[in-house]
Amino acid sequence: MRTPIALWSAVLVVACLCAAVLQEHLTTASGPLVLGCFTLAIACASLLHLSLFGGRASTPVATAVALSVAFAGPQPFSFAGRVPDATWQVIATVVVGRMLGGLLSWRFLGIRPAPMARLGPLLAVAIAAVLYRDVPFFNGVSAIDMYGAWGSHRWRSAVAMAVVGAVAGAVMLIASVFLHRSGRSFRTEFNEVARIQTALNAAVVSTSIAIALGMSALGVLAIPLMSAPLVLLRFALQQQASVIDTRRQTIAALAQLTDIAGYTPIGHSARVAALSRRIGAELHLNDRELDELEDAARLHDIGQVSLAVPIPGGATIDVAPSDQRGIADEGARIVRRTEVLDRVADIIEAQVVQFREVQEYGESVPMSARIVKVCNAFEDLTRGDDALRDAAIERLTLGIGYEYDPTVLDLLIKVTAGHDDRAR
Repeated sequence: MRTPIALWSAVLVVACLCAAVLQEHLTTASGPLVLGCFTLAIACASLLHLSLFGGRASTPVATAVALSVAFAGPQPFSFAGRVPDATWQVIATVVVGRMLGGLLSWRFLGIRPAPMARLGPLLAVAIAAVLYRDVPFFNGVSAIDMYGAWGSHRWRSAVAMAVVGAVAGAVMLIASVFLHRSGRSFRTEFNEVARIQTALNAAVVSTSIAIALGMSALGVLAIPLMSAPLVLLRFALQQQASVIDTRRQTIAALAQLTDIAGYTPIGHSARVAALSRRIGAELHLNDRELDELEDAARLHDIGQVSLAVPIPGGATIDVAPSDQRGIADEGARIVRRTEVLDRVADIIEAQVVQFREVQEYGESVPMSARIVKVCNAFEDLTRGDDALRDAAIERLTLGIGYEYDPTVLDLLIKVTAGHDDRAR
């Protein structure tokens, strides 16, 4: 996977170097040469996928290069003129580059880009091109037509690009929210991704401005030179995502420990985690809260490894409250030793608190802990058998308001109703 990316990066640098040399000697056809370099740059940058925000994939480097096409104009050689000259050339260059990038991603990385995922950046580039190149904001002329007049005040061009770029970034953010909200409200999804997505969009916009401004002095060499910092940022963010993925794999391995050692039925923690996440989604928890809830659900029984004699069937619902507390406390201690899962440990520790303590004494119990408590009890009673769902619900209902949170129990009944119908 790394070899094709390095190969195409080298191809891009060599192509830009050759194009820069040709620009000095060509008196015609300089425009197609520049647009061809942009197309190749967008295609190569499309290989630099970035997975963030709960698995959402993006190509920030390709987006930055595509946006720079909308801002690009004067070239370092007077005979080259303004490239691209028209808005349609901007859109055509970006579309062709994205299509070629999609083919490269499929051929070398085995990734089939979703067309809808590319719609937001393409729409943002189109809007930026129209605003910067066509709308007469300045005494009947557009911002790009003022580029020459602002020669001694180049910061004005940079400000105009930044304002248009901010609009483009907002379009990409809104498009991403609508595309990935998966049934959640727009506000919930927006609050979840806005901070990180806005920061990433700011890096994309600033890189596109740097490329566009650099074009007037460096020509096409500005493309690889000015995009290099964003490429490095992308690798850093991808490395962070890899660390998070490794952490999740470690948690999954720890969660299987009780199953393998015979303390709990096979698949118990996975079923509790899946059910907990479904209920958490119904309560509109954000991605971070859902991840912590799932991690706690996977590790909620890890404290059982301290028992000399396993609980029959691993069903903690059938043991005394003091024993439940001991298992939860030990599990929390084990998890805290990782030094990175303190919030998960808090959920594990609080999962045994009775709901009446919340009502009567104002005990602070995270909603995630209440979810894990209900889901664990349900799975202890059903052991993954849908036919036992009604009996389990009936028993849990006896403890509603005392042992279990009524809101969580109502949602449990709702999300498991389909399983019960299929069982019948």
